[in-house]
Amino acid sequence: MTERVIALEQGTPVIDMLQLFANHHLSGAPVIDGGHHIVGFVSETDLLGVLLRKEYAGMTAADVMSTPPICVDEFMPTDEVMTLLRANRIHHLPVVREGRLVGIITPQDILRYFVECVMPLPPSTA
Repeated sequence: MTERVIALEQGTPVIDMLQLFANHHLSGAPVIDGGHHIVGFVSETDLLGVLLRKEYAGMTAADVMSTPPICVDEFMPTDEVMTLLRANRIHHLPVVREGRLVGIITPQDILRYFVECVMPLPPSTA
């Protein structure tokens, strides 16, 4: 899990999201309310759709976010997380503790976990 997550507020303008995604190389971000509860998710695909329609003036995260958000509890087993990612054809899973955002899981996080924690250590050369 990545603990440092860039989250959007519901009122974040689309133009600001475009700059944020471009400047921070984001491909998605959760949308939170004032209590840090996840209310939606904006992907780069959502933003590209808005750009193609050329209707983004005055639009906010609340207008383009996907709802309801698909989230996981911080203690969900890795195999269940992988199943959710594949079944829903998504690449980001916000992680919550008592309904509040605490991180995000991407396929890269799972690959890193397997390499660092599951795979056997390579044989040492003597």
